[in-house]
Amino acid sequence: MPLRSLHQQALGLIQNPNLTPKQKELALYQTLEASLPTCAYPAAVSAAVEQGLLHEMFESAAPFKPRYLLPDYQKAFAQGSDYLELAPPQDLDEAIQFLIILYQNVPSVTTFPVFLGHLDQLLEPFVCEQLSDPQLDRKIRLFWQMIDRTVPDSFAHANLGPKDSRVGRAILRVDAALGQSVPNLTFRYEAGVTPDDLLAQVGQNIIDCNKPHIANHPAIAADFDGDYAQVSCYNSLHVGGGAHTMMRLNLRVSFARCDGSVDDYIRRVVPECTALMVQAMRHRIDFLVEQSGFFLGNFLATEGLIDLNRFSAMFGIYGLAELVNQLMKAGGMPGRYGQDPQAMELAERIVSAYRDAMRGHQVAHCHNGRLVFHSQSGISSDTEETAGTRIPIGEEPDAVSYIRYCAHLHRYFDAGISDIFALEPTIRQNPQALTRLIKGGFALGLRCFTANVSDNDLVRVTGYLVKRSDIEKFRVGAERHQSTLLGAEAVDVAGILNRRARVISHETVPLTTWS
Repeated sequence: MPLRSLHQQALGLIQNPNLTPKQKELALYQTLEASLPTCAYPAAVSAAVEQGLLHEMFESAAPFKPRYLLPDYQKAFAQGSDYLELAPPQDLDEAIQFLIILYQNVPSVTTFPVFLGHLDQLLEPFVCEQLSDPQLDRKIRLFWQMIDRTVPDSFAHANLGPKDSRVGRAILRVDAALGQSVPNLTFRYEAGVTPDDLLAQVGQNIIDCNKPHIANHPAIAADFDGDYAQVSCYNSLHVGGGAHTMMRLNLRVSFARCDGSVDDYIRRVVPECTALMVQAMRHRIDFLVEQSGFFLGNFLATEGLIDLNRFSAMFGIYGLAELVNQLMKAGGMPGRYGQDPQAMELAERIVSAYRDAMRGHQVAHCHNGRLVFHSQSGISSDTEETAGTRIPIGEEPDAVSYIRYCAHLHRYFDAGISDIFALEPTIRQNPQALTRLIKGGFALGLRCFTANVSDNDLVRVTGYLVKRSDIEKFRVGAERHQSTLLGAEAVDVAGILNRRARVISHETVPLTTWS
């Protein structure tokens, strides 16, 4: 980028009345980062990026930190931190203070931490019997407010479950009462371990504030030797590791590479696109690990809170709905994605082919030499493609039909997938229907359940949330949450408020008939 143009961009940011001083600092740094020379890809990869087939997710051409980083907070508690001059915490107040300090030193693509820990597991050992529930709630409330005020980015993600705990229940009470967009939250559910009344409380929280996500803990844990976390936008990654990078493949654009037939697409285009993606991701991974020095000098690595062997990189896809519809139309087939069994069978065939092709590539500096597969949940500027493997906004069937159509795809995405089920406010009169939907979805194979009650102030955009009220504040001036800008763009560009909110009308159907 010419220096004069860079200066003009910087001045425009400085004079933007919709950004706080902190947001201006971040935007200025990102502008400089984006001005670096483009990646020295092979010609075919560079062409694929320029054509929009490969999307770099706005990452720097010279990455100096992992995109997603998941410290082992449990290990930090056990050993303390020499770098931060912190001894192992001895009580609940010290444990909370330890986490708040550590959060300020955990980088990610957003500059804020994307993983805040399995908070119930971390804090429960410090809760004594003498501490009453109101006293515990007060401590958690102060902690929750501190996170929102010091980590103002709703990609920051905490985990709870699957076991019951006083801390977990306190967090659910406080989260519903405060209704903050930060932090994002996932409850990891396991039948026979999570009590039914706790799942009912999780469901009530969704009704109250559209949080938390609910993860199918046994299904996800099986892909990560039991030691994983949900972070950012539904991303499943190893604790003590993370993801070096994420790129995504635009499946709608990939259609132009085939002759219109399904067989040509599966046989030729899938391996071709996969190879281009892997080449691009290798370039980024190698620079980060071998040239940036991140894993040599960062205290998180030297103190053993992260381990290079627990990192991978995320091979994302989006626009599956559009690709399926293109192939169906070219083949003279009348079905449509999310509406027709034949279209969904084709979708699964495509997803399976990409997963298998990706696994055929060995990639250095990745756990077991393998990339992980992700249904990428979209960005606010997407206009022609549906996020990940979701059904297009405005075309969603009822929630039960949605689950029946899409659950089969979830098993292919070890790095994460989610569908957003938009529900009408009538769910408040029948909360049991929501818990039944959760259990039924997991019985069919959903990895993650996410719902959006249509009249809540908190609105789920993709994997993160923003407040409608914060968006309105942003339209007339600065708003302190870093992610509100993205949420406003998603409302204007992607039409997220146009999701079809549905009444759950099949909640009495026995789970054994959900097939």
